[in-house]
Amino acid sequence: MEATRQYNKFTTGTIALTALLAGTLDLATSCILFTVRSGKSFVEVLKFIASALLGPAAYSGNPAIPWLGVLFHYAIAFVFTTFFFLVYPFIRKGIRNTFLIAIIYGLFVWVVMNVIVLPFTHVKQIPFTTFGVSVGALVLIIMIGLPLAIVAERVSEPEKK
Repeated sequence: MEATRQYNKFTTGTIALTALLAGTLDLATSCILFTVRSGKSFVEVLKFIASALLGPAAYSGNPAIPWLGVLFHYAIAFVFTTFFFLVYPFIRKGIRNTFLIAIIYGLFVWVVMNVIVLPFTHVKQIPFTTFGVSVGALVLIIMIGLPLAIVAERVSEPEKK
């Protein structure tokens, strides 16, 4: 029989380190996939991220722009990670399977970013294709949803009786 666990005592350190892990996995995967598919530098991914706020000025050649893209990326990863840890106790009450939680949360992140957030930014919209949506969603499931769900389950404490 599985021990009852508490899911509401996640530390700031746990959240920050998990955001760093998930953000790094997601960014590295995105940069590698972009470079392999396009033959262009991964720096273009970072400029694209920065263009959400800066628009076309992100492609001006300023060497600080890619670093701004890195900063934005990790800020977004921190927000999604914090939200995950806030809602995890409620999700876990209804869904007991860690992998299903990862799939649902990865898809949630994809929908929020691509359907809600990006249309309100300055990024040049990329048309949805079946391949693009599938790869993007899969990356978010594996590189964000899965690490978050695994860490949340592992750091949860058995409930004291």
